[in-house]
Amino acid sequence: GGEGGGLGGGGEGGGEGGGEAGGEGVECALSPPEQRALLGLLHGYYSTVSDGLVAAHSELRSIERSNQKALLARGELSEEAAAAHERARKAHERVLTAARAMGEPLGVPLPSLSAGGDEEEEKKESVVVSLSTSANADDGESGGGLYADAEERAFYEQLPDLRAVLPAVLFSEEGDADTSGLEEAMRRLPSCSSRREVDDLASELTMRGLRSARRPLVRALLSPPASAADAPRCYARLAAVLSGAFKHVGSEVGSLVAAEFEQLAERPEQDLPARLRNAAYVGELVRFGLVSPPSVFGMFKACAGAFSAAQLGVVVALLEACGRFLHASPASHERMDAMLGALSQLRSVHRALPPDLLAELDAAIAACRPAEEIEARAAPELPPLQRYVLHLLHEQLTAGTAEVVVRQLRKLPWRDEPEVGRWFAAAALSAAEVRFHAIPLLATVCSHLLPFQEAAVLRVVDGAVEALRLVIDRPGIDFDAAKQSRRRGCLVRLVGELYAYRLLDSRAILRILYWLVPKQDTPSDTSADTSADTS
Repeated sequence: GGEGGGLGGGGEGGGEGGGEAGGEGVECALSPPEQRALLGLLHGYYSTVSDGLVAAHSELRSIERSNQKALLARGELSEEAAAAHERARKAHERVLTAARAMGEPLGVPLPSLSAGGDEEEEKKESVVVSLSTSANADDGESGGGLYADAEERAFYEQLPDLRAVLPAVLFSEEGDADTSGLEEAMRRLPSCSSRREVDDLASELTMRGLRSARRPLVRALLSPPASAADAPRCYARLAAVLSGAFKHVGSEVGSLVAAEFEQLAERPEQDLPARLRNAAYVGELVRFGLVSPPSVFGMFKACAGAFSAAQLGVVVALLEACGRFLHASPASHERMDAMLGALSQLRSVHRALPPDLLAELDAAIAACRPAEEIEARAAPELPPLQRYVLHLLHEQLTAGTAEVVVRQLRKLPWRDEPEVGRWFAAAALSAAEVRFHAIPLLATVCSHLLPFQEAAVLRVVDGAVEALRLVIDRPGIDFDAAKQSRRRGCLVRLVGELYAYRLLDSRAILRILYWLVPKQDTPSDTSADTSADTS
C-alpha cells in the first residue's frame, strides 16, 4: 500500500490541479499489485542506467589518465586521443542527465562516482612510482638518482605536518592575526639557510595567525633575495611546508612565479639577471611539486624556440635547478631525456654562441645524467687505486662518512706510489665542480689530512686558486652580463671554505677579490705566484 501511494503521488498532484478546475483528485487506476510491478520495472531500469553511468564515468577517467600521461611524456595530445576524450565526455553527460531525470521522481540518489576502481588503479600506479622513486632516491645517496645524498633527500621530502603538531584553532578562518609578529617573522625569511630554520619559521608564522594574512606572505615568497645562494630552495621549502596546512599558499606561489617567467620572457635581454633568478626559483618549486613538470617543459620549449645567448642562460639555470630531478623521476624521465637530446642538437647547430655559455650547457646536460657521467668517468684505463680515490671523494663522502673517508685516505700508499698525491688533488677539484653541496666536506677532509700529507693538500689549494684565476681571466666573458658558470661558483666556494680552515691566508683572498673586480684599463695582475700565499 505504501509503494502504491508513492507511485500514485503524481496522480494525486494532478488531481489537485484538476480540482482547481472543478473536480476532486483522481485515484490511481492501477491495483496495488500492478503498482508494485510497475515500480519494480522502473527501479530495474534505473539500476541499468546507474550501471551505465558508472561504466561511462570509469571510461572517461581512464581516458583522462591516459591523456595526462601522454601530455606529460610528449607535451601534446594526438587528434585521435582528443576525439576519444570528447566522445567519452558527451556519452557521460547523456547518461548522467538520464539518471538524474529518473532518480528524482523515484526518490533514489545517484550512484557514487568516487571511482573506486579508478582509485585502486591509481593506487597501483602510485605504488609503482613510489617504489621507483624510492629506489632512485637510494641510488642518489651514492651519486645518482633524484638526490645527491640523504641530506638533500631529507630537505626536499621530509616536510613537517603543521596540522599534526599545532592546535587546530590556528588553521580555522576565525580569529585575528598578530600583525606585528607576522611582519617580524617574515623579516627573518631572507636569512633562513637551513631546513630547521625554515621549519621553525613556518611554525611561528602559523602560530601568529597566518590563516588570516596569507596574501602578504605569498607576495614575500615571490622574490627570493639575489644575495643569498640558498634563498630559492629555502623559499620553496617554506611554501611547500605551508601548503600542507594552507592549500592556497603553494598553488598561488607556483602559479605566480610561472606567470612571472612568461612576463620576463617578453623582455629577454633587458632583465637577464631577474630571468636567471626566476628560472632557478621555478626549478626549486618543481622539486617540491608546486610547479608541474608540463609547465617547465613548456618553458624549455619556449626558450629553445629562440635559442639566443639570453635564452641559453635561462635553459642552463633551469637544468641546474631541476634537470636532474626531472630526468630521474619516472613520470617525466622519457620527456626530459628527449628534451636533453633536443638541446644537444641545438647546441651543435648554434656554434656562434659564446663558448663559455655552450660549455655551461654541456656541463648542465651532463649533470642531468649522473649514471652516464659516472660510467664515462670510470674509464677502464684508470688504475684501481685512482678509481678508489675517485670513489671516496665523489661517491662515499657525506656528512656522516667524512671521518671514515679521511681514515681511508690516510691508509693509501702515499710514499710507495708518488701519483697518489696527484690523484687526490685531481679527484678533490673534480668533486668540487660537480658536488656543490659537498664542498665544505672536501675542505674538512683537506684540513684533517694536512698534518699527514701536506704536499697533497697544498696541491689542492694551489690547483683551486689557479683554476679560479683561469676561469676569471678567460677571454671573451662579459662578466657583468653573463651568468657565472657553475664551475666558477664551485671554485669560489671551495677557496672560501679552504680559507675558513686556514689553508689560505688573507693575502691570497685579497688577490682573488682583486681578480673579481671588473677593470677597464688596468691590467689584472695574473702573473703572481699564488703558491707563496698558501700555507
